[in-house]
Amino acid sequence: MKLLGKKMNQQRLRLKSKYLAYILLPAILCACAGESSNVVYDTFKLGISNPNTLIDQTPLNPNFRYLKVEANGQPALLVLGYVDTKNNAQHDVWYSAFKEAIEINRGRLANTEGLAVNWTGVRTIDAPALKDALVGLETSTKRVPKFRYTRIRTVMPGYQVNIRETVIMEALSEIPRDAPAVFRDPKLNADIRWVQETVLVPAQTDNPTIKPLRAIYALNSKTFEVVYGKQDLTENFYISWLQWPYPAKSKSN
Repeated sequence: MKLLGKKMNQQRLRLKSKYLAYILLPAILCACAGESSNVVYDTFKLGISNPNTLIDQTPLNPNFRYLKVEANGQPALLVLGYVDTKNNAQHDVWYSAFKEAIEINRGRLANTEGLAVNWTGVRTIDAPALKDALVGLETSTKRVPKFRYTRIRTVMPGYQVNIRETVIMEALSEIPRDAPAVFRDPKLNADIRWVQETVLVPAQTDNPTIKPLRAIYALNSKTFEVVYGKQDLTENFYISWLQWPYPAKSKSN
């Protein structure tokens, strides 16, 4: 199955060489700052894409931003390639070592490239900010509100074009069952709150492209920063992304 880091079966070969390339990578990236996304990839392809244990041990350059991404459980380390502005919204574009890319818009998955399944041309209509779902969450006497918005997307392979669906957004009162283990420690996650989005499937519909796909997000309730997201691309394929490292290390350390 083609997943993130399709060359992972060769990951342990020439491991020392990969680490050397990674050490050299920050200097190369600095030289390319401000250039096109293609140049960013040409340099980052010298980086690493390893199993969890190796990613956990990889030293990071503090001058760059990273995501730990999983596609159906297959991990990879991505670096922020560039920030794009579309329709007055910031889109962060992240690259893996093997040219897979994901695009994040306000915490939500906006586009993907190079995966076994890809979402492209993702558009949202009147989508509220994820932090809006937290309204009323702390007050037990109030009903947690639900929000609706429209999403349009294309799925590859299969070229299912302009799928139009209604997404329901709501806060969760408990940690989702499929949340990563790093969020289970209450001491490290006192400020983390969870938001869920689910595609609404009408009771009477003959549209086979409308599926009850789900997404979850971890937000810092003080900064409203989205530190983790997980989105079903199909009923059998998901992608997740986690700010890396998590939790962030203190700058004083």
